[in-house]
Amino acid sequence: MTIKKICNYIYGMVLDFFYPPHCPICEKYIENRSEFLCIECSAKILAVEPLKIPKPLLKEIWRLTRYKEGTREILHDLKFNNSTKYLPAIKKILDKVIMSKPEILQLLKKIDVAVAVPLHTDREKERGYNQVELIFNEWLTNQNIAVEKLLLRTRATNHLYDKNADERKKELAGAFATVEGAEVKIKGKRILILDDIVTTGATMSECAEILKSSGASEIYGLALASDN
Repeated sequence: MTIKKICNYIYGMVLDFFYPPHCPICEKYIENRSEFLCIECSAKILAVEPLKIPKPLLKEIWRLTRYKEGTREILHDLKFNNSTKYLPAIKKILDKVIMSKPEILQLLKKIDVAVAVPLHTDREKERGYNQVELIFNEWLTNQNIAVEKLLLRTRATNHLYDKNADERKKELAGAFATVEGAEVKIKGKRILILDDIVTTGATMSECAEILKSSGASEIYGLALASDN
């Protein structure tokens, strides 16, 4: 064992003693810090399936996890506490999806380019990042899919969590546009829209309208979490 490995081992022991690792979902103690989630939560969190949301412009919308029974606490910390400490847990979840869910690999094989639902510039500046890009960029890059900045948010919108489907649609109407020069990357392409949470699908639907009007051939959706 090299000196560096010995030092890392000792550091890990000290860290575990003073700051024992806990599962971010249930707060249970985790014996192996590198696992990030306890065995029980790791087993139940995945819920990979297409959502039954009627959105004519989207061929399919897939979720990877449950929200309220899984990734709510992790995403809340990422979005509203400006904390990235649980990103390794999300990456662990995504790696598990690739290893155990061939239907997602089949979905990704259809895709030419991916785009994250954009934040308004003021909100992204306040937060310091677009959490959707943090969640998916590295994972999709490893699958040879580029995540491109094809869309922008033309105006700030209110939070949607307390709104019904009609209110969400009204709030989001006209809120998205393509970035300058994006049409050449959109036309004729099969595009995957990425989001952290899908509820009614209103956000993805608005983004899909812009992409379709710019010549996208097929549009799919992928969300980290949903309770639908």
